[in-house]
Amino acid sequence: MTTAHKANDPTAEAEIRELLETRTRALAGKDAATLVAANDAAVVVFDAVAPFVHRGAETAARKQEWLAAYRTGIGHQIRDLEISADADVAFCHFLVRISGTMVDGTEVGMWVRATTCLRRRDDGWKIVHEHASVPFDAETGESVVTGDLPG
Repeated sequence: MTTAHKANDPTAEAEIRELLETRTRALAGKDAATLVAANDAAVVVFDAVAPFVHRGAETAARKQEWLAAYRTGIGHQIRDLEISADADVAFCHFLVRISGTMVDGTEVGMWVRATTCLRRRDDGWKIVHEHASVPFDAETGESVVTGDLPG
């Protein structure tokens, strides 16, 4: 059975791009309220760092802890964004470079792979699931989070 790929709903795609850009600005400004506002009340997050799973209201505390660990705003450079969206459900995947200076002076510059799933609610698009992972070298088992990614 073959199914033709349906084109994205252009309005949905534009709204999702704006949601992602708003989150990028919120990270730069260390604005936890704006970050959390993008989430559905029942969001499930599979994070690249411990705790590896958080849900619903606990995501707000987790975001606040993450922001508080940085002296600076957090850089959030999205690369290779692909969005699949219809009227009410969407998902996207991308690479994202996280950067900034932590409170202890550690300079962060790491790549993370991300998948975000969204549903349109009465008040707009909300993130219902996020999954972040760190690439690794299969030969060494070491994470590959710094430098430039190939491709």
